[in-house]
Amino acid sequence: MTNLIGSTASRCPNTKIVLSGYSQGAQLVHNAAVRTSAANAARVAAVVVFGDPKRGQSFGSIATSKTLTICHTGDNICEGGTSITGAHLNYQNDAGTAGAFVAGKV
Repeated sequence: MTNLIGSTASRCPNTKIVLSGYSQGAQLVHNAAVRTSAANAARVAAVVVFGDPKRGQSFGSIATSKTLTICHTGDNICEGGTSITGAHLNYQNDAGTAGAFVAGKV
């Protein structure tokens, strides 16, 4: 993902980059963001993660104003746990919130 961010930033300089992930995908977004250069991180318009096992941790040098973390009450994964509860399985209900956030950033 880090390489994809870099190649998109260099090949398509006017493209607004949006990163998103659910659960382990959210963890991947964190890992990639931390490894992304500051110049490429500045090209990221928005980050939205759901059921984030790294909730509360930064996305590297991506501004916090560009990030949205959606975690449901009772989602054990968002608390650093390993048990999948019902609260972790219904993030599709938050698509509208996520979409509105991204639309406001691009």
